[in-house]
Amino acid sequence: MKKGISIKTKVALTAIVFMAVLTAVIALIGYKLFHDSVMKNYVSYADTVLEYSYHAAEHYSFGDMIAAREMPDEYEELRADLNEIKSSSKIEYLYAIYFEDPEDIHSLHYAINAKTQEEISAGSSFSYMGTPCEEGSFQDDTLLTLQDAVKSGKRENGTLVGYGDAYGHMLNGYRVVFDSDGHAAGLICVEIDISRINVELHRYLRTVLLIATALTAIVVFLYLFNTERYLIGPIVKLSNNSNAFIQKMQSNAEPEELVFEEVPVRSGGELKLLSDNVKSLADGVSAYMTNLKAATAEKERIGTELALATKLQAAFVPSLFPPFPDRTEFDIYASMDPAKEVGGDFYDFYLIDDDHLCLLIADVSGKGIPAALFMMVSKIILQSCAMLGQSAGKVLTKTNEAICSNNKESMFVTVWLGILEISTGKLTCANAGHEYPALMRSGGSFELFHDKHGLVIGGMDGVNYKEYELTLSPGDKLFVYTDGVPEAGDANNDMFGTERMLEALNRESTASPERILRNVRAAVDGFVKDAEQFDDLTMLCLEYRGKGE
Repeated sequence: MKKGISIKTKVALTAIVFMAVLTAVIALIGYKLFHDSVMKNYVSYADTVLEYSYHAAEHYSFGDMIAAREMPDEYEELRADLNEIKSSSKIEYLYAIYFEDPEDIHSLHYAINAKTQEEISAGSSFSYMGTPCEEGSFQDDTLLTLQDAVKSGKRENGTLVGYGDAYGHMLNGYRVVFDSDGHAAGLICVEIDISRINVELHRYLRTVLLIATALTAIVVFLYLFNTERYLIGPIVKLSNNSNAFIQKMQSNAEPEELVFEEVPVRSGGELKLLSDNVKSLADGVSAYMTNLKAATAEKERIGTELALATKLQAAFVPSLFPPFPDRTEFDIYASMDPAKEVGGDFYDFYLIDDDHLCLLIADVSGKGIPAALFMMVSKIILQSCAMLGQSAGKVLTKTNEAICSNNKESMFVTVWLGILEISTGKLTCANAGHEYPALMRSGGSFELFHDKHGLVIGGMDGVNYKEYELTLSPGDKLFVYTDGVPEAGDANNDMFGTERMLEALNRESTASPERILRNVRAAVDGFVKDAEQFDDLTMLCLEYRGKGE
């Protein structure tokens, strides 16, 4: 059988993927916050410089100069003030522009511009009133925004972000300049190079990635170390020891050789309970095999040994009711009556954790001792898989893989398994060739629920079992059973059937699960009368009450 990915590898991959996703989320959030914060500061700074420039333009009645296309003596005085503002600011460009034709966005002309002393010394030239703007200096969407500001007479500051091959990414702050008659004459603009934001953002991302890589390595190491020591190691050891025990049993080893090596578990809780239960079940199987060997040596002791086997098998399934007296969210009752001293039917239920209850009912092929042994092995494997927190379909899939790995006798077992999320009533189920469950909604009556069947467990390797969901509401009931109920026969070989079973269920459908099972058993006994019981008869009923009870 092909070996799948180990638990350790899956844990490592899960940790790495989790940290990678967490890092990506943190980086994206940080990237957005950092970018917005920096842009906000740039906009605020552009507004400040723009205010100073606008007040200087107003002082010299610059709007009238633009409207008249004139450059009086005050024109150079204004340029000197703007030069001073640019020299004392961290901006790239400070200038004024106007549209020669307000309807033509490409009729843009310079009205004035400012230069720092360093730019003047380097030979950079000024732009004067009426100088056409360089072609491609502004993108069309930028020109449309500026045109709209002039035509609408916008009086507050505006900002926009643009990109050009010659100038790169720029934050453009602009404000409309008005003449003495209140007509929009042009715009005074401030441009700040914001390409430096990308540099800061790249530095931020590199820092985050480096820190995240280091933290991921540390977290994965600690995660693997602790899970290897407290979880994966004990589970692998428990699996290996269980498999070795099953192989010995299937190879007809002597009862004295059926020794299950106890697995030391450092952590307590469910894993310790699982280890103890597997040890207890294995010791019980070993004890049973030893007693069975001794029983075959002396004919007169067969009855005694079979009685012991019956008690041992009965001890493998829950028999104290109510099983969870402190849990008021549900009520459960089950019964098992083998056709012979020991049988292959079994039921089980146990809490996987405080919010998940596992329910199952199964029917092993055959009767008697072989079926009982196969039943014990199946129960151990099913419980081991379920206690690992796997889904209903995965539990059946893993159980089938374990049984098919060394099923020389070609035995099989039908299983219906459900995992109830107690807080919500969600019941996740999977069916491996078992009977249809019967479901009763609150205020209604029991009806068969025709779920989709998978292949029996042990029938063929490589089967992936599908699962489905039911949502139980307070007052709903679920009844599962083995084929010994509908196939119970009378002296004329007529079968009891599912119709009579539903009638018995609905006789007192609002009664407790225990009473409902007693009604079904009474109906079966009344039908078969003195006819011999040819099949095991096992039933389980769950009433979901929810949190309100």
